[in-house]
Amino acid sequence: MKTLNLAATLMLLGTLTLGLSATIDEQITAISAASVDERVELVNEFKETLSTLSDEERVAAITLLRESVGEDGSQLQMRTQTRSRINQAEQTGDMLRTEQMQQKRTGNQAMQQNKIGTGVSVDGSTPNKFMGNR
Repeated sequence: MKTLNLAATLMLLGTLTLGLSATIDEQITAISAASVDERVELVNEFKETLSTLSDEERVAAITLLRESVGEDGSQLQMRTQTRSRINQAEQTGDMLRTEQMQQKRTGNQAMQQNKIGTGVSVDGSTPNKFMGNR
C-alpha cells in the first residue's frame, strides 16, 4: 500500500513538474514577444512561478529566459551595475540638495537671531532702549 501511495505521489509530482515546464516555456515565449509595458507584468508573473520551483528548476528556467531574451550574464551584470551607479548618483544628488536646504535654513535662523540679539528687530526698526532714552 505504501508503495502504491509513493508511486501515485511521484506520478502526480512528475505531472505537475511537466505542467510547470510547459507553463515556463509559454511564459518565456510571451515575455520575448511582448512589448515593454507588457513585459514588466509578464516578468512579474514569471517571478511568481519561479518562487514555486526547486533550485535546479529555477536555474534552468532563468537560463532559458536569458537565452530567449538574448542577454548573456555579462550584459545583464553590466546593466545591473549601471543601474546601481545611476541610483547611487541620484541618492547623492538628493543628499546634497537636502544638505544645502539645511544649511540655508540654519543660516536664516542664525541671521534672525543676530538681528534680535543686536537690538534690531526683524522689521529693521530699533526698539526703545531701557536706560538709553531718558
